Amino acid sequence: MLGVTPAYRNTLRNYVIAFGSIFDDITIQRKDSAGAIQQTIKVPLSYGPTQKYLSRVGVSSTDNEVAILLPRMSFEMNNFSYDGTRKRNKLSGIRKANNTDNLTSDFVYNPVPYDVGFTLSIMVKNAEDGTQILEQILPFFAPSFIIPIKELTGELDLVADIPLILDGVDMQDDYEGDYLTRRALIWSLSFTLKGQVYGSKTTSNIITSAITNTYDTSDTGKTNALSTATVPNDFGFGETLP
Repeated sequence: MLGVTPAYRNTLRNYVIAFGSIFDDITIQRKDSAGAIQQTIKVPLSYGPTQKYLSRVGVSSTDNEVAILLPRMSFEMNNFSYDGTRKRNKLSGIRKANNTDNLTSDFVYNPVPYDVGFTLSIMVKNAEDGTQILEQILPFFAPSFIIPIKELTGELDLVADIPLILDGVDMQDDYEGDYLTRRALIWSLSFTLKGQVYGSKTTSNIITSAITNTYDTSDTGKTNALSTATVPNDFGFGETLP
């Protein structure tokens, strides 16, 4: 019904990759009573819902699945909402000369602003592991963090600075059981990424010459002359008078 040319620019995929790349190098340290470092652990990060990984925390070695070890982090993209406060003129857009011939240009209308929601879950067994991870994340959000993300690929390569806003932090303790049950503390961090979605690309010719009438108002009187301004392919400017 829309009748438009399919336009897939990997924008949303790039948002997911950019979000995950922020938190993929977090490590924690475990120390003894004297303060000496006994163990350094890099916290794994995966895409998916929290419950998917929590269901494997208590798996025993006799089950078909392999139990996961804590700490661990997971994230997922969970909602979209239109942001009218960032709306732009619908009739204007972005134009870039085509590098193959310099005679045509690619054009795309201004993007439609959408807020993209993400949730980052921190799953730990020890409370101190969770606070170590939080203290490596929270100082960068006050409350936003700017990420350079490639939003358009191909001829219209465009890298935009996208704000990522920390909306809130919640803690949940799901421990309900005997002493043999493994404990899981969950910190949930909700984020809003100020994204934008682009439509289809169009290609048009670049105007390289223009013809207009000019007038000479010297003492001899008005003389009508024809002037041609020509722009070469290198986009310098020249003027030729007959």
